[in-house]
Amino acid sequence: MKVKLRYGIHFILGLLAWLLSMAVMTIITTETILPTLGITPDNANYDLLVLLTFVVNIMMCSIVFSWYFGGPLWFIMSWIDNLTKGKYEAPITRKNKVYNQHYKLRQPYRLYKEVIHNIHILSDSLQQAEVERKNMEESKRDWIAGISHDLKTPLTYITGYTTLLLNDEYTWSAEEQKSFLLEVHHKSLHLERLIQDLNLSLQIENVEFQIPIQLKHGNLVAFIENLVTDICSNPNAAEYMISFHTEEKIIDSCYDERLLYRALQNLLMNAVIHNPAGTEIQLTLARKNESKIELKIVDNGVGMESETIKNIFTKYYRGSTTHAPEFGTGLGMAIAKQLILAHNGSITMDSELSKGTTAYIILPYINETSADS
Repeated sequence: MKVKLRYGIHFILGLLAWLLSMAVMTIITTETILPTLGITPDNANYDLLVLLTFVVNIMMCSIVFSWYFGGPLWFIMSWIDNLTKGKYEAPITRKNKVYNQHYKLRQPYRLYKEVIHNIHILSDSLQQAEVERKNMEESKRDWIAGISHDLKTPLTYITGYTTLLLNDEYTWSAEEQKSFLLEVHHKSLHLERLIQDLNLSLQIENVEFQIPIQLKHGNLVAFIENLVTDICSNPNAAEYMISFHTEEKIIDSCYDERLLYRALQNLLMNAVIHNPAGTEIQLTLARKNESKIELKIVDNGVGMESETIKNIFTKYYRGSTTHAPEFGTGLGMAIAKQLILAHNGSITMDSELSKGTTAYIILPYINETSADS
């Protein structure tokens, strides 16, 4: 209503100014200019000259009137046209300055100030979206190159060891054969994790997809103890000091064991992969209040720079700091966050170079009573 009222007032004032200027110009012409030239009402061409003067006055007033209302419209239309071409800056006008020296809209443009303000916001949003799109495209290209390497590396190991085992020219001892098979098994599991990440990532990318979560009652303390035991048994984590601390013996809650295991496993393995051997990784679990459970994963490793922290949960982003040949898919942290969110939880990261990293995970406390209700 405010815009319509302002536009109506401007239109009426402009129309009155137009009529007044025509009246004044007509009076000046008939009372001053024509008599000065010796043209009186008795002159045969007097009516024609008055009509011509009136037409000229209409044209001059119409030009001024059109400039006042049409100038801003031309500016707005030119800007929108620029946006369709990927040009986000406002069109530069020399004769028709939009802002005064105090960077405030000049009078004709104030009529459309909401429109101009909204186009400013739209332009900034489109420009930011374009930057993010380019960054995403670059990340995807890097990710495709990285994932190709990640898939090729374990396949090379598998092919190499199976070729050795199938070579009739050599006789391998039982211990050597077991060593080869363990390595093949390890690389096969790595390939399986990569494929699982890719499948889950494609499903999550679908806006209509909802992660199927099946909450079951269980002891969260025992669940995390088993998780830590499994991680410690992983050959990649053999040289890391992983520990679990809690003052609670039992925290009965409801959670999806498979999905939560996957999320926490991704977080722990991320701490392993991106830190040198000997790094301490500590998990702490506590009841935050009557409705929330807090899990912290703290390491004293190399830490991360602000840019990495900013993009840590971005798909296809692969951090540059790593101490393992298997860089991961660039999907693990994004998947972990989605799985935590599927539990109606939250996750944040805090890190500083050379001072380690901390992951804060908040999960809802759901006991049997609340689950049944």
